[in-house]
Amino acid sequence: MAVPLQLSIKLWYGLFFAVAAVACLGSLARARTVEDRATRHGLVGLLVASGLWAVTYLGVLYSPSVALKEVWYTGGLIVGFGTVFAWLYFCSAYTDRIYHARRRYQYAGLVLYGIVVAIKLTNPFHGQYFTATMVQSPFRHLAIMHGPAHWAATGLAYVLAAIGMFMLYESFVEAGYRTRSLIGLTGLTALPVTLDLLAFESAAVIDIIYAPLGVAAFAVGVLFVVRERFLAVQLTGNVPEPVLFLDEDDRVREFNDAAVDLFPSLSGAIGKPVSAVTPLAGPPDGQEILEIDDEETRYYLINESDLSTAQASVDRMLVFVDVTRLERQRRELERHNDQLEDFSAGIRHELLNSLQVVGGRVSAAGNALETGDVSEARQRLGTVSDRTDEMVTVVDGLSTLARHGKTVDGLEAIDLAAVVEDAHRSVRAGPIAVTIDRTAAVEADWTRLQELLASLLEFYAANGVDDVTITATDDGFVVETEWQPPERLDDDQLFEYTGGLTDTKNGLSLPKVRTLARVQGWDVTLEREADGSWIVVDDATVREVDPPDTE
Repeated sequence: MAVPLQLSIKLWYGLFFAVAAVACLGSLARARTVEDRATRHGLVGLLVASGLWAVTYLGVLYSPSVALKEVWYTGGLIVGFGTVFAWLYFCSAYTDRIYHARRRYQYAGLVLYGIVVAIKLTNPFHGQYFTATMVQSPFRHLAIMHGPAHWAATGLAYVLAAIGMFMLYESFVEAGYRTRSLIGLTGLTALPVTLDLLAFESAAVIDIIYAPLGVAAFAVGVLFVVRERFLAVQLTGNVPEPVLFLDEDDRVREFNDAAVDLFPSLSGAIGKPVSAVTPLAGPPDGQEILEIDDEETRYYLINESDLSTAQASVDRMLVFVDVTRLERQRRELERHNDQLEDFSAGIRHELLNSLQVVGGRVSAAGNALETGDVSEARQRLGTVSDRTDEMVTVVDGLSTLARHGKTVDGLEAIDLAAVVEDAHRSVRAGPIAVTIDRTAAVEADWTRLQELLASLLEFYAANGVDDVTITATDDGFVVETEWQPPERLDDDQLFEYTGGLTDTKNGLSLPKVRTLARVQGWDVTLEREADGSWIVVDDATVREVDPPDTE
C-alpha cells in the first residue's frame, strides 16, 4: 500500500506543476495581444519564466539520477529568480510607472541577477546555497537543505515581489472600478508562500518553491476570466470621468464607478445593449453632447475610441467629459447672438420708421410755415415730439436689455407680492389695477424680475387693460387679463423683436419679458381664451411664504 500511495502523491505533485507550465506557456498567445508594448513584454517574460520554472520542477521530480535532479533544480533556481524581475517590469509598466524604462534600474537588475546566478552556479564549490540528498517520505524525492545564500536571495526576491504587488494594489485601490477580482488574483501570486512555509515546518510537504502555481493562476485569471476589467483599469484606471466599454454589438462590457454614478442602471448590466441602460440610442457618430436632466441639467461630451480587436470582446471605449460650464456658456452666447440679431432687426426697423415719420413731419411743418399755416406746422411738430418720445421708449428698452440681458446664477428667494408692488409703482403708462390671487417666494434676481413685471404691466396699460391678476403657481406665476392678442399673430411672434407688436407704441415690452425670464432660467408662454389671455412664467423655483410672526 505504501508504494502506490507514494506514487499517487508524486503524480499529484507532477500534475500541479505540469498544469502550471501549460497554463503559463499556453497563455503566451493571449498575452501577446495586450495592446501596451511594455506591459505585453513584462507579462510575456513573466509567463515564460514561470512556465520554464514549473518545467524544471518536473525534471527534479522525474529525472532518474540525483546528479540530473540537481541540474534541473539549479536551472529552476536561475529561471525562478528571473521571474522576480519580469514581475517587477510587468507591474511597473501596467501601473504606468517609469522604473522599467530607466536604464539605471535595468542595469542594476542585470548586475543583481548576475551575482545571484553566479552564486547558484558555483554552489558545488562553496555549498552555501543548498545541499541535497534523496529521502523516501512522502515519496522518493530530492530533499533540499538550504544554506545562508539561499535565504538571503529568497528574502531579497520576496521584498522585490512585494514591491511589485504594492504597485498593483495601489493601482487597483485608486482605480474607479470594482477591482476585488483583480486584487484577489494578485493575492494568488503570494498564496504559494504558505506552502513554502508549510514545507519548512512539515515533512509531509516537500521543500520547494511553489511560486509557479500562483503565477499560473494569476495569468489565467487576468487573461481569460477578467480580461476586460484588467485592460480597462490599465487604460482608464486613473481617469475620473465616466468610462464605458462596448463590444462590436454595442453591448456593455465594462464600466467604471463614475459611469455607474452617471447611469445608475449600469449596475449589473454587463452584456446588455447600451441603449437599454443609458440614454444613448447607440455609440455616437463622432463627438456628441449628451444632455442629462437630474436635479439640474448637465452636459457631457462623448468621446469614442475604437480599440483593437485583440482587446478581448471590447470593441470601443466611450468617455463622458463633463462640459456643463462650457456648454452653458456656448448656449448662452448662442442665445445672446440670436437675441441680438432679432433685437437689432427690430430696433433698426422701428427706428428707421420713426426717423422717416419724423423727417416727413418736419418737412410738412416747414411747408406749412412757408404757406403761413402756423397751426398746421405746430401740429406736425407736436407729432415729431410724440414720435421722439416713443423712440426714447425703444432706447430705454435697449438699455434695460443691455444691463440685464445676461444669464444670472445668484438667485434668491423673493416675495412675489413685494416685487409686484414695486413694479406696479414704476408703471408710467397709466392707471392699472393689480390683484395678487396667491403669493409665494420665487427664486429670482430682484432687478430682473421687477423689470419683467414692470414691462408686462406697461404693455397691458398701453393696450387698454384695466385689471391684472397675478397668481403664484408651483413652478412660477401666471398673469391674467382680459387682453385679446391679435389673431393674425401666433403666440411666439408676440415675443419676437421683429414680431407684429414690437412697435414704438408698445416699446419692446413682450420681447423684454421673455428675455428677462430666460436669463433667470425660466420659460414664458401665452395662453388664449375667449374672455382673455394669460402670460405663464414657469420652470422657476417657488416656495411658500413664511407666515408673519404674530408675537
